[in-house]
Amino acid sequence: MGATNCPETPRQRMISMMYLVYTALLALNVSVEILNAFVTVGDSMETTNKLFATKIDNSYSNFEKAYSLNPEKVGANWEKAKEVRKETAAIIDYIDNLKYELVATVEGFKGGKAEAKKLLEQKGFDGIEAKDNYTEPTQFFIGGSEDGSKGRAAQLRKKIEDYQAKMLTLADPRFVDKLKAMQIDTKSLHENNSGQKLNWQLYNFYNTITLADLVLLNKFKSEIQNAEFDVVNNLLSSVSADDYKFDNVQAKVVPKSTYVTQGDAYEAEVFVSAYDSKTQLRADVRGASLLGEAGIIKLKFPAGAIGLQKYTGTVYVKGEKGEEPYVFEGEYMVAAPSVTISPTNMNVIYIGVDNPISISSPAVAADNLIPTITGGGGATIKKVSSGNYIVNAKTQQKIEISVSANIGGKQMRQGAMTFRVKQIPKPKAMVGASDGGRIAKEVLLAQGRLRVTMEGFDFPVTYNVTGFTMSFNTGGDGQAPLISRGAGFTPEMVAQIKRLRRGNKVYIEEIRAKGPDGEKSVSNPQMIFTIQ
Repeated sequence: MGATNCPETPRQRMISMMYLVYTALLALNVSVEILNAFVTVGDSMETTNKLFATKIDNSYSNFEKAYSLNPEKVGANWEKAKEVRKETAAIIDYIDNLKYELVATVEGFKGGKAEAKKLLEQKGFDGIEAKDNYTEPTQFFIGGSEDGSKGRAAQLRKKIEDYQAKMLTLADPRFVDKLKAMQIDTKSLHENNSGQKLNWQLYNFYNTITLADLVLLNKFKSEIQNAEFDVVNNLLSSVSADDYKFDNVQAKVVPKSTYVTQGDAYEAEVFVSAYDSKTQLRADVRGASLLGEAGIIKLKFPAGAIGLQKYTGTVYVKGEKGEEPYVFEGEYMVAAPSVTISPTNMNVIYIGVDNPISISSPAVAADNLIPTITGGGGATIKKVSSGNYIVNAKTQQKIEISVSANIGGKQMRQGAMTFRVKQIPKPKAMVGASDGGRIAKEVLLAQGRLRVTMEGFDFPVTYNVTGFTMSFNTGGDGQAPLISRGAGFTPEMVAQIKRLRRGNKVYIEEIRAKGPDGEKSVSNPQMIFTIQ
């Protein structure tokens, strides 16, 4: 560089030009550490995408099983699920081929995509020589156009938009709004560091290095797989969304008569009854309107006149098209010499809790009744007040309670009843008031722990979470599940949650809880949350 009054020589001008070029090269140079980071992230995303593909295959397997059991009911949604699988496979294959074509281009492979695929399968991203090349990738994706409309990026954008539009037509209508919020945004303009508005293809692929482009393509694969997983599982769950769901089954005995005289024969019909404990039932019986509790209508009639009493009624069940009426009828015998044994809370005995039982007889004072109990693995019955008792059972053996009466100094048998013994239902795991779905990261962190509830169970029992695992699908590396030995999130879980972004998923699994009957798994051993 010469002074003002001393013009530069050709040699000086050449040195000045080389310096400027060198400075530009330094400014554009990507450090080895950053390149290594791209390699690690890219390879990890490859592994994560493969693992997630296995999870998606399990969803299709469950769907196919449901179809084989009930083709008529599941058939329509199963056909949609197969279309989802076909469309997803096509776009995933397109993105993979785009990766192979890009690598073949920047590496100058004569073997084309086949050679590039072999390189990535054997050596991963580290096997690429032109890791920080940005000239050829930009030409590859943007082409010779100012808005990127002539390169591969525009073609990829069209593929993504067509795929996402197709998913909206295949998804259950009730899931469409949620699906729209989760889709890749290809329409919005993005602002770069200079404040310039860029379209999707320029913002993602202009002047980006080879490794960054490959990582971005893997990210799009991950988001597409997430969409596939959510759409398929929602299609499966929506098959029976409006059905009357049976969550309890009981063996029922309907006798021809509940009163049998000596020398006569007892006749009865035995069948299995299923009912939905969460459905609100109502019934019209003998001019009265009754509301159900936990899916059961309980009838109670005053036993006035002695003899055979008959009744009819109508129970109304809420279905997809409104309330549907079902007519029923019954009869019972009112007689003086009888004994009544009925659980205070339910019609079964539960292991591990105090079961209140009331025993009475219209012909005998409550203090003169003598109950005895057998079965239940050494079950016990304890009197707490006149006519009221507590029953405790240890195993699921049937229990028989027999009642005798002290009449005139003699014990006379009044009757007996057999009870079924059941385990306490499994508790349900929750995070705050949610058992899955979309959740704000701040809400998840604020809760910081799991809790359990006993839905539809009348006894005051307490369960505490003793452990669970937490894993994440962030589109990044597939780390091992984090383990908590209690109900609270561990510091490692909290740290990972803080790093989550919108659309990332949190899987809480292998949940265990301990209560009065020991430790057991919960009724929903897996909760899936999506960060919103």
